Formats: sequence, C-alpha cells, structure tokens
Amino acid sequence: MPLVRVDIHEPLAALRPQMSEAIHSALVDGWEMPADDLFQIFQVHQPGDLFYSRTFPDADRTDVVFVQILAYTGYSPEVKQRGAELIADRLAALGIKRDDILIALSENGDGDWLAPSKEA
Repeated sequence: MPLVRVDIHEPLAALRPQMSEAIHSALVDGWEMPADDLFQIFQVHQPGDLFYSRTFPDADRTDVVFVQILAYTGYSPEVKQRGAELIADRLAALGIKRDDILIALSENGDGDWLAPSKEA
C-alpha cells in the first residue's frame, strides 16, 4: 500500500488530477499493485517554498516536483526502478520536464501500517 506525497509549485496545481492518474497508473503497471490501492497527498507551494539544486546530478532544472513514495518493503530494485521510470515518463507526457522530477522511495514493514477494514 504505497502512500505517495507530491510537492509542487502553484503553477502546476491545475495538473493535480492528471498527475495523480499518471503516478498511480505507473505504480499499477510498474509494480503490479491493485488498481484500487490509491493513497496520495498533494501539497501546493508558493514560489520560494521549495529549495532544490538546479544542476544536481547533471540536471537542468527550472522547477521541481518532489514525489515521495512510502511503500511496504519487498519490491525488488528492478521493480522500483521500473515504477520510477514510468512515473517520470507519464509526468513528462503532461509537459513536466524529466529534469524537474525527483522521486524518493522509503520502505517500511510489518506493524508500520494501520488501515482498518470495514466495520463489523
């Protein structure tokens, strides 16, 4: 059950629904997760709220889109990279420069999630 947090500047705010779909479909396709496993937080920031290198590593950034993914441990490095590449591809298809995308993945394990089921 990945939890995805996306931090963007105000000019991209109108693209949130498309960005959400792009990221989610990339994880469904790349990680083979269930299509109804959708948990995302978008935070819109004013200019000056996000600080980032315009050049590291070998980038030419004009803005930044931070994508943080918290996921249950167990995905192979290849699967994680495949999902990240699909996210970058699908965000780029929306007109977001690949150099402006930064994806960070953190993992946790048993006992670190609580998602209560239907009421009994």
